[in-house]
Amino acid sequence: MKRLFVSDLDGTLLNKSAKLSERTVELLNKAIGQGMSFTVSTARTPATALKILEGLELRLPVMLMNGVVVYDPVKECYLKKSVMDEMVIMVLLGMIKLRGLSCFLYGLEKNEFFAYYDSVDSTSLNYFRNECVMRYDKRFTEVEDLSLVAGSQILYCMLREPKERLEVLYRELSVVKGVKAEFYRDVNSEEYYMLEIYSDQASKKEALLFVRQWGGYDFVTGFGDNLNDIPLMEASDSFFAVSNAHPDIQNMADGVILSNEEDGVARFIEQLMQNGDVE
Repeated sequence: MKRLFVSDLDGTLLNKSAKLSERTVELLNKAIGQGMSFTVSTARTPATALKILEGLELRLPVMLMNGVVVYDPVKECYLKKSVMDEMVIMVLLGMIKLRGLSCFLYGLEKNEFFAYYDSVDSTSLNYFRNECVMRYDKRFTEVEDLSLVAGSQILYCMLREPKERLEVLYRELSVVKGVKAEFYRDVNSEEYYMLEIYSDQASKKEALLFVRQWGGYDFVTGFGDNLNDIPLMEASDSFFAVSNAHPDIQNMADGVILSNEEDGVARFIEQLMQNGDVE
């Protein structure tokens, strides 16, 4: 049986500092070296996710931005991407500005990833941008108006604010055709929520089904912690929640493993390898 292991990043594989611990890197690289098939599925963009994952010897496609893109780290190219319709983006920008909110638009041009903004009045988005620049050397491009890049293969729209500032917009998005949205608490902050908007043709589930077919895997085991991991759970044959996971995720999972601070995913995989349960 050809088996694949897929882990979410924030709150699952990463510790509370949003980093891979030395122990997790050691255990996973050992398992990969022994032939285990392992990859990740995350809401993070390529710029931040690939920087975080540099220590892992990944050989399989990784699923990024909630499944919007699938990236091959070996060939350094995108295998799959879901571009948003230009008119849909214009509608989204109108809704966002009507509520006095700011956002980032993420686009892909000639295999190069861009993050666009026209003004960042939001304290939380300013903090987010500065952190990404300092920690991950991420590129942000300022434009006069975001509507000017609406036709530039935009993949993703992201907002980060306190819950009460975003929940009405999230409800309104349910009537916008061509998009889906994820709304959940930022696992790295008690104060802020993330609202991520992307093509309705993309999801962690669709991306995993693509990778599963790409590699011809018979059985998939997933790991996660938050509500946006439900599509990952749906596309997996077995799914385990870390002990710090959202209570609903723990209740739906096949089992609960050690927390992200205890290298739960890596230690679970180590035990399977020792027991000879991985082919």
